Amino acid sequence: YMFHMMNEARIAVGTGAAVLAVAGYLESLEYARNRPQGRSPENRDPRSPMIPISEHADVKRMLLEQKAIAEGALALCLYSAKLVDDMQTHPDLQQRQTSAALLDLLTPIIKAWPSEYGPRANDLAIQIHGGSGYMREYIVEQHYRDNRLNPIHEGTKGIQALDLLGRKLGLNGGKTFMHLLGLMEGAAADATRYEASRAIAEAFLVGVQRLGQVAQFFAMRREVSPSLLTANAAVFLDLMGRVVIAWIWTWQAAIAARQLAEARGEDVGFYQGKLQAARYFVRWELPRTEQQAQLLMALDDTCLAMQDEWF
Repeated sequence: YMFHMMNEARIAVGTGAAVLAVAGYLESLEYARNRPQGRSPENRDPRSPMIPISEHADVKRMLLEQKAIAEGALALCLYSAKLVDDMQTHPDLQQRQTSAALLDLLTPIIKAWPSEYGPRANDLAIQIHGGSGYMREYIVEQHYRDNRLNPIHEGTKGIQALDLLGRKLGLNGGKTFMHLLGLMEGAAADATRYEASRAIAEAFLVGVQRLGQVAQFFAMRREVSPSLLTANAAVFLDLMGRVVIAWIWTWQAAIAARQLAEARGEDVGFYQGKLQAARYFVRWELPRTEQQAQLLMALDDTCLAMQDEWF
């Protein structure tokens, strides 16, 4: 009963972190669109009007990173809510059991990934506001303070990482993890059907293959000491979290690409924004898993070997 309660609380914490990230993103987007400052690098005429900072390349970068984090995390949390519904109400008993196992596997990521990167998004929201973002007159500083608690309570990232690598990865003999990989490959196959999302799917599949290789590596080394296996568990959670969020974005990219053909008016910008955020995530964030995989498969002991007196 306690773990049932705790797992629900962990999903709630991840969801809270995601919505705070979304709130900060929307606040900074509104500010950037209405804050004139500077001119385009191509425009050297000092008499020309200043442009909104949302048109500057570095601010675009910060807004896009926020969007990728916030909307990706929120979509993952909404997917977890669907799994809760399916495990309780789906007419097929087998599907209920599959949904419950999948939710169990994903819970450490649902809790830890939004709660770690949600504050990152809120930090960027403050940065876009400049000095004003650090003042209480603007709510983005409160969003950051509120979100900074989420990586701490209901289990830190380190605790979630130990749970993921030590227990959840081998759930049902590894069948649940393989089912997840199958869902990811299915999303990639769907995205390859559309020109607008094909490159996203191809980049995403590289991450899926990398995750599978790392998981297989750990599965074949159970004879190694538990301390060494779990020394970089937080790195594994981050790697798998990035691949899961990339899956969510690839899934959204396929839908956006499909809907774009019929879109009109503001819907065009909405779907183009989804595709661009997906591109950002698989080009800027997902490649970080390469270095993480190298650390993990080297069974790096740099942190483990540190001695107390060396600090």
